[in-house]
Order: sequence, then C-alpha cells, then structure tokens
Amino acid sequence: DLGANQPTWQKTSAMAFPRRQHNAVPLPDGTVLVLGGTRGGGGPNNGFNDLAPGQPVHVAELWNPDTGKWTTLAAESVDRCYHATAVLLPDARVLSAGGGEYRPDGVVTNDPEDSHRDAQVFSPPYLFRGPRPVITSAPASVTYAATFDVGTAQPDDVRAVNWIRLPSVTHSFDENQRINFLSFQRAPQKVQVTAPASVNICPPGHYMLFLLSQAGTPSVARIIQIQAGRC
Repeated sequence: DLGANQPTWQKTSAMAFPRRQHNAVPLPDGTVLVLGGTRGGGGPNNGFNDLAPGQPVHVAELWNPDTGKWTTLAAESVDRCYHATAVLLPDARVLSAGGGEYRPDGVVTNDPEDSHRDAQVFSPPYLFRGPRPVITSAPASVTYAATFDVGTAQPDDVRAVNWIRLPSVTHSFDENQRINFLSFQRAPQKVQVTAPASVNICPPGHYMLFLLSQAGTPSVARIIQIQAGRC
C-alpha cells in the first residue's frame, strides 16, 4: 500500500504450481489471471525455460486480492513459456500467444518444440455469470478529476466501473500494467463517472473502461484517453 507511512511488500498465498516465465494479467474485476510458465529446475540453464516433459504449466490460476487465495482454472493446450505473451482484450477475454525464440549458448536454430506461432483465447469465469452490461456511449477522452457520462440501459445493475491501461507485454512483464477503480453515480440511462485526480495513480494515456454488473460480469470495454490539462 503506497499510501502507508512505511510501504512494505506483503506475502500472499502460494500458487498451486511454481512458475517462471509466466504472464500475469489484471482483469476488469480486480482479480489477476496467471498463464503459462515452467515449474522446471533442470535443463541446460538451471531451469530457465525448462521444457522437459511435465515441466511447462498449462493450468491457469486466478488470484483474488480480497482473499489472497488462488483458484485453478482451465488448462491451455500448448506450452506458453519464454517469450510468450498474455494481454487483456476489450471484450474482457485474454489472448495467450507465442512462446519460443530462445537461443541459449550460441544455438542458431530454435528448437521447434519451443516455437509457438499460435494463440489461444481464455474466457475468465466472470463471463459465465449472466448478461453483460452494455455501454451505449462514452467520451473519447477525459481530463483529470473530470466527471463524465457513460451511457447504459440498466444503470441500477452496475456494481463497479474500472479501467485498465492498454497492455504492452514483453519478457513476462507489462510495463503499462495498471487498474483504477473509479467512483461513479447512477443516473437515468447512464452512470456518471469521476476520472482519477492525479497522474501519480493514473498516468496519461489510453485505458479500457469496463462496467461490471451486480453479478460481476464485465461489459465490452470502451477505450478512453485521459489527458493532462494544458498550461
């Protein structure tokens, strides 16, 4: 908690599978989806990208920050280890793709088993909890601390309004990774949302804005840019 007098790291529960070279993706409801990686400790580089049978982890896991607990989910069909990527899509699914192009110790030709020019799309559990909210209108851009309208036919069903910065992933790390939980008020045919007040908690740029239903199902996102005011 960066608002604490002395911020410190805090441990959370362990995943079901130890991993390295995996990807973690913040989801619209504030949970975190982890995909891919290897649990291995062998191979030519002391476990780095260990692709020995049974070492790559295919099972996805979901972390709940409210409880600190992990839940195991569906498994992918192929290895997603070194140089794989995972990104949140505007429809609230997650694209899990690639893997490979690892050339250790001067090896010129990449091993075919470590080259995945393919992708899968993961549907998190929140997509199976009922109808999605629908965003009927939203501004293309807003400024800090501004209140703006997001149109929706059923504002009373909106439980939360969150936005997530557009992803930019490389080497199992997303330097754009950020989620803001936005305050809002319900009104006829819309919700009135307040943008973050500070660049310190919300850098300028483009974000995917989601409405979440009372059941926790996210809408398809609208991409909105938050701009710093001109001097």
